[in-house]
Amino acid sequence: MAETLCKLGQSAVEEKDSLQIPTLPSGYRETLTDGNVEVLIYYLGCLAQASYIVRDRKAKTAFVIDPRRDVDVYTQELVKHHTQLKGVFLTHIHADFVSGHAELAHCCDADIYMGPGVKDRVGFAVHEVEDGKSIKLSDQYSLQGLHTPGHTPESATWILNATCVAGKVGSPVPLYAFTGDTLFIGSCGRPDLVGSLGHTAQEMAKLMYKSLHTKLMQLPDNVKVLPAHGAGSPCGKSLSDALWSTIGAEREKNPALQIKDVDGFVTFLTFGQPHSPQYFYDSVQANLKGAGTLASDILKAKWVSAASALEEIGAQPDAAIILDTRDASQFAAAHLPRAVNVPKGGAGGTVVEAHEGNFAIWAGTLIPKDDGIFIVATAGDEYESLERLARIGYTAHAVIIGGPPEWQADGIELESQQQIYPRDEQTIGQLCDESSVVVDVRTPDEFASNHMSKAVNWPLAKIREHADTADRSKTHYCYCASGFRSTIGSSVLSRLGLTAVNVLGGFAVISVDFPHHTSTGKICPTMKKNAQAMKRLYEQPDSQ
Repeated sequence: MAETLCKLGQSAVEEKDSLQIPTLPSGYRETLTDGNVEVLIYYLGCLAQASYIVRDRKAKTAFVIDPRRDVDVYTQELVKHHTQLKGVFLTHIHADFVSGHAELAHCCDADIYMGPGVKDRVGFAVHEVEDGKSIKLSDQYSLQGLHTPGHTPESATWILNATCVAGKVGSPVPLYAFTGDTLFIGSCGRPDLVGSLGHTAQEMAKLMYKSLHTKLMQLPDNVKVLPAHGAGSPCGKSLSDALWSTIGAEREKNPALQIKDVDGFVTFLTFGQPHSPQYFYDSVQANLKGAGTLASDILKAKWVSAASALEEIGAQPDAAIILDTRDASQFAAAHLPRAVNVPKGGAGGTVVEAHEGNFAIWAGTLIPKDDGIFIVATAGDEYESLERLARIGYTAHAVIIGGPPEWQADGIELESQQQIYPRDEQTIGQLCDESSVVVDVRTPDEFASNHMSKAVNWPLAKIREHADTADRSKTHYCYCASGFRSTIGSSVLSRLGLTAVNVLGGFAVISVDFPHHTSTGKICPTMKKNAQAMKRLYEQPDSQ
């Protein structure tokens, strides 16, 4: 049986290879071991999303928890170690990415497990696990479901228990808690994403309080906490970038757990949550249905010349968009008319530098799914751009082939994006001129903590709304923390007909080198590390 399942997993890998779709980096970060069981941690920095393989090395059986869309990272690992996948577990119906549970379960002939109350809502076969019930991984280990509603009604925390210790069967010993979006490291899940199901944020926050204190805080202090997300995820506020923690550490330091009264907790949890990207609703629908294969979605994109693309877009300019995924410097030098730049960054989205940002999250925030998306990518990166969009359920209409030399040879008049680096007082003076508008595209909380004195706050998620009433006679200088969001923001404003300039290095450099131009008048200590990185990146002789 195990050999058959390995072959099924191998077939999924071979299918993708036969389509010449490159396999992206796995995002593997760390393995935690306890006896014969090990937990492999996979992390996508681009989506701030964690997934896990839980494996009994002796029994050669495994579970996968919260799989991402490109499931080959798991099937390759299972095949490599001749391991049988016995189940795919979801902590909840995800909103921020399209899960690979349906494809993974199909290709490995495994069952799908979720918390209570989903069977009538989903379009795939699922086992609802009642609160406290366990699913056997091997003779030594099992995964116990705790119903922990709050983020969503069906949210479950999966507890990995040792059921046989030193050869003796006894009371289960909890080892790991896969907490999904219930308990994060340094925070907890947001309660306001299920309004369409008839639940208010206040109602869900009360459920979250109960789940945290009557379920998770009853676990021993040494149980390791493995959440579904980390820093940068829109699924909660103030998340840590640590991969794992313990119940004891969270009990002591997590701000959400220090509030001991329900009303205070509700206020805390419903205030200051990040903007909810528009793509969340569509991702939920895809996950309820069970997404089709990743390869089939990627291959829906046709490959066209720039001239053909512009001709097609010309017939529907407001319902089509050129998404340029190249680096900001390449985009600034030359790009197709009215393109928007969301740099995809490197390493398949598994490792994200400060200036690379969250590609898929911002593409899904600013570009409606129904728009005809025409992809521009660096040669060789086309499939990566398509795959990373597919992770949030987006299917591109077309890939535009070639680059600036070929486009110019076809007679296309290219555009450029103005950029400026805050090198000296003269440069800062340009931003502060009466003919300028300084646009801070960071979040309201970031803006409130410190900003350029002259700046207005146009959060990137809502920048189109502000552009509608903008003074088109002025030059708009966009900055963010380090340059990624301002790259996007300036390109959006340019597409909308405004004169926009991207401020390289962002507030990191401004706040450290020119604190007298900020609202606090003081150097921002949290920006020092970013400022050093930005200076290494931009203060080179050829950076201008």
